[in-house]
Amino acid sequence: MSAAAPRRARRWFWALTATAVCASGVLYEGLRASPGPGAALRVLISGLVLAASAVQAARIFAALVGRPRPSR
Repeated sequence: MSAAAPRRARRWFWALTATAVCASGVLYEGLRASPGPGAALRVLISGLVLAASAVQAARIFAALVGRPRPSR
């Protein structure tokens, strides 16, 4: 593993976190909108983006903060 890998992982973590926050805002607005195909599409896409970015950010966070390895 190169020395730049943890830095890159942290950058991706924060980018995915920002994406999840934006997607949750769009989802909220889509849920408040009047019913229709546009609102349904907005809810569907923003929900998928929110789920995917939150899951991937959680995986990166777990890898970065993971359990310390026992010393031998």
